[in-house]
Amino acid sequence: MSSKQPVVSLPSHHDGSARLPPDEVLRPLMADWARSGKRLAAVCYLDIDRFRDLNDRLGMVAGNAALEEVARRIQAQLPRESVMARVGGDEFAAVFAGLGTSQCAQVLESIQAALAVPWTWRDQTVSLDASIGAMLLDSNGPPPETALRQAQHAAFFAKRASDGKVHYFDAPQARADEQVVRERQRIQEGLVRDEFFLVYQPKVDMQRGVVVGVEALIRWQHPERGLLPPVQFVPLIEDDVLVEQIGDWAIGTALWQAHQWRLAGLQISVSVNVAPRHMMRWDFVDRLSRHLSQFPNLGAGMLELEILETTAISQFANVALFVEACKALGVGVTIDDFGTGYSSLTYLRQLPVSAVKIDQSFVRGMLDNAQDRAIVQGILALLQALGLTAVAEGVETLGQGEALLAMGCTLAQGYGIAMPMAAKDVLAWVAEFERAPLWGTGSTAGVALPPSPAA
Repeated sequence: MSSKQPVVSLPSHHDGSARLPPDEVLRPLMADWARSGKRLAAVCYLDIDRFRDLNDRLGMVAGNAALEEVARRIQAQLPRESVMARVGGDEFAAVFAGLGTSQCAQVLESIQAALAVPWTWRDQTVSLDASIGAMLLDSNGPPPETALRQAQHAAFFAKRASDGKVHYFDAPQARADEQVVRERQRIQEGLVRDEFFLVYQPKVDMQRGVVVGVEALIRWQHPERGLLPPVQFVPLIEDDVLVEQIGDWAIGTALWQAHQWRLAGLQISVSVNVAPRHMMRWDFVDRLSRHLSQFPNLGAGMLELEILETTAISQFANVALFVEACKALGVGVTIDDFGTGYSSLTYLRQLPVSAVKIDQSFVRGMLDNAQDRAIVQGILALLQALGLTAVAEGVETLGQGEALLAMGCTLAQGYGIAMPMAAKDVLAWVAEFERAPLWGTGSTAGVALPPSPAA
């Protein structure tokens, strides 16, 4: 860059960690850029990843020091003609002009690389990674305020993607992101308004004819759209803090309900599905311990947590610690949807899980499909060899139950056993099932039981 070009920088009392309005951040450089005839500028928006966790763990003094370190690292990578400032709690904006497209990309990649270097605070090493959104604009580009907002949209998409890449503004994607934000806000409102509730699907021991537990499943009673299953709202929040809030609510609600059943004379375990993001919270185990402490009479084994097989595979080291910590609290962890991971089974030998659920797609097809039957038999043999408890999902006929019993699998759940039901109906259903079990004397293998929509 030519030394004759004017250098635009922040006033000396701004080090990048001071908050500035967007106008102050962008207009000085944009005005100089227009005067000097530059034809390309990059507006970028940086959102520090997991900063809230850092602040909670290490305190506000460390948080402020981290922000100053982030500002220093960003500034060190910017070209001479640039300006930057802190524009939010853990968010920064920067603008640089006079570079080509590939050079702009190199600057942003160098910023990411600089932030990725571990930072040490009082003998504790933390990550200062950032999600970066960028807007490249020419002399016909939008005004500074719009450019920053568009870069912020791109940063939102970068954070949601969690792929460590710089994301550039894309108008159709921005419209989709705005819709996601609106839908997430409505979910947040629904949680505050008590529009969510749990239903419970029994898990039974087919051989003994007893109910051994229930799985808690979330539903949303939407005032306008009616009753919504999880598939219509959970995917919207899987990578958002909302999934942690709803997961926390589900654990607390399920424990309270198990306590109510115990008071009514039914001692039954309840399992709750845990999303990967929720499970990986640094304080998850502490929060779980507080939930359990509110119901000390429930005892060990009354709560189980279910995690997807794909999560166990992709984040094995963290999951192993998670399972051990839960086990110490008397909470079992179950691997859900087993058989869909297509990965090495080595992890099963090293995870002290309480049970493994065979994916329903194999169970439903095993009477008509020899391959599905072989898969179920193979999984059961593997789990038996490893000393792990097997639970068959998706049981819809008496014949499927008989076939599973013949293979040595006694625990099952599915629509052929029971539909998910309201908490108030569980006591009566358990009493009726145990009075007249589906399997045993007088059962008729192969009789179809009514299927139902997905849970």
